[in-house]
Amino acid sequence: MAWAAPAAASGGAAASSFSCDAWQYRRSSQGHGASITCHGSSFTGYVICHQPDGYVYLRFGNRARSGGTSTAWCDLNAEVSEAGALPL
Repeated sequence: MAWAAPAAASGGAAASSFSCDAWQYRRSSQGHGASITCHGSSFTGYVICHQPDGYVYLRFGNRARSGGTSTAWCDLNAEVSEAGALPL
């Protein structure tokens, strides 16, 4: 799944200066998730989650400033299939 920037935001230096490190898989007693660190603007991380019954859903993480980390979590029995970040 890819997210495209709106036409007004797709040009210029600001759009090209946003970059992220590779997302990191997270696991806890509450579920599975992913964290991501990005630079260039504030952002929110996201995960796409798959439950064993085939249900697929999207969850957003916390808003973070440039250089910070956002973490998003799936439910306990769901697995992360993809993760990324959206600049704000």
